[in-house]
Amino acid sequence: MKKIHIYILCFYLITSIAKAQSTKDYNDFQAWYSASLKLYLTHNWSITGKYRLRYNQDASNFQGSYLFGEIDKRISNTFEIQSSYRLAMVDKGTYHRYALGIEAQKEIGRFKFAVRPMVQYQQQYFVDDDEQSDTDAFLRTRFYGKYKLTRKLDVYAFTEPFVELDNSLAFDRFRNSAGFKYEVRKGFKVNLYYLWQPDYSHKQLRTNHVAGLDLEFTLKPWKKKKRGNYSE
Repeated sequence: MKKIHIYILCFYLITSIAKAQSTKDYNDFQAWYSASLKLYLTHNWSITGKYRLRYNQDASNFQGSYLFGEIDKRISNTFEIQSSYRLAMVDKGTYHRYALGIEAQKEIGRFKFAVRPMVQYQQQYFVDDDEQSDTDAFLRTRFYGKYKLTRKLDVYAFTEPFVELDNSLAFDRFRNSAGFKYEVRKGFKVNLYYLWQPDYSHKQLRTNHVAGLDLEFTLKPWKKKKRGNYSE
């Protein structure tokens, strides 16, 4: 019971910070809730499924549901190939997103660092719009760092610029986040985080401030070497 109270208090603090940063025009406070299951397979393969709910407009409006699927392959102690698909069923329409990237990671003592360039293709089908569909492609490169505070508690942060792959090669948005993960028991972690995302794709700069809660489950039917994963 004491641990539950701590989780609630931490999420309340993260929510308060996110709300405090979203008081200006064109800023929005959002709340994201997710649950995921990762299954480690043989020969360094893994698959992950995730379901997410998003609330926008100061966390008062249900924006929609997101389904994620990911297949990863570790090719060495340093490199991992990552592929993913996301289906977004939101108030503006339906979005299909495909991505492929490679991650390099390095551990130094209690620190772990990772860099992951990824190419993303997105197809959008709008509801009640003259433009019925649209496609976009981006290069998104994530720079990630994690520090192990205790045996069960990690703190982390990352930044991830999105560059639109067209003639302009302009920055579309930056995704920045900080949070911590606590291992409740073997195969189950709670991830609490704050995410700050300025969006440059509109005439007026728009910024999302997000308080997030993820429940992360893992299963390892076969014994494997220790490995990391920093994708979302």
